[in-house]
Amino acid sequence: MKRSKIKTILIGLGRIGSSLESDPFRKKPCTHTGVLQSDWGKDRFSLVLGLDTKEEKCQEFQSLWTAETSQVSPDPTKTKFPPSIALAVITTPSAYHEEWAKHCIRSGIPNLLIEKPVALTKAGAKRIQTLAKKHNTRIWINHERRYHPSYHYVKDQLTRGNLGTLKSIRASVFTSAKNPGLAFSKLGGGPLLHDGTHALDLIHWFLGKPKLVDAKLERPKKGAVESRATAWFQTKSGVDVFLDVAGGRDYFQFELDLHTDTHRIICSNDGFQFYQSETSKLYKGFRSLVSYEPKLFPKPESSNAFLGIYEEIFQVITGKKQRMEGTLSDNIEILDLIESIYRRKQ
Repeated sequence: MKRSKIKTILIGLGRIGSSLESDPFRKKPCTHTGVLQSDWGKDRFSLVLGLDTKEEKCQEFQSLWTAETSQVSPDPTKTKFPPSIALAVITTPSAYHEEWAKHCIRSGIPNLLIEKPVALTKAGAKRIQTLAKKHNTRIWINHERRYHPSYHYVKDQLTRGNLGTLKSIRASVFTSAKNPGLAFSKLGGGPLLHDGTHALDLIHWFLGKPKLVDAKLERPKKGAVESRATAWFQTKSGVDVFLDVAGGRDYFQFELDLHTDTHRIICSNDGFQFYQSETSKLYKGFRSLVSYEPKLFPKPESSNAFLGIYEEIFQVITGKKQRMEGTLSDNIEILDLIESIYRRKQ
């Protein structure tokens, strides 16, 4: 018996929505359309329509994909959606997430996938949450690393105690933007909100919500959003978390450096590295960290975060699964962590 596909609309046809799929170096699929238009996605989802406020984005989208597109007004309330849509994927710029989400909810779409951050503020995220509860709408937030098999492996091994007791985490998110504070100034929040949210999401996922101890913001000029944010958090169990988010580097890096009492694990966009304590060959009477390759670590060809989140969405919508990762409640707490840094007087 042929199963019915999940009717889906995509709102926002930019980088993460579509165009990054043309990057020859990225592991595919690496965009929402890439998943929905893959053989795997076409078997489960039906991309009914792609929407964007810019005509050139619609034209570019149609040159890459077979799905229909429509240019829409910047005012979400003026857009009428096709009937029987089961999933809306919102990949607009962050400043427009809240209004599009509320319009989708009020229009009766029962499931939403929203790019991070879900809103510019915790208050905005709570407004979405209140409306979603009223309409029984399910919402996922795309912090995609939660769905990556490699991060799942590390979290599972830490939970099982196979990597020792976690003591500290150093999280860094660096971009090559020369002046990210100015680059983000029109979006209400700098690189901490728009990039650092990924690191804070993983920290929240691994450890729960930590408490801010101290923080510092650097701004390119008075009144601008930050060009760099550094923070020190602590968990109830005493794990120290150090966060550094900034631009002005001649490279891009996303990295979590985890230290336990017996291991060190580096989780990075450039790859994962594992070290364990062994009798030192350098210093008599000491132990050193020695690199090794875990036998059960997921192979690169099986690791794709985008397929992971869409598989969960499919399982939940079709009633095969109830538990959801990346919930709106988690993201409200993540926004609260970000705002606690912004509230620090410099």
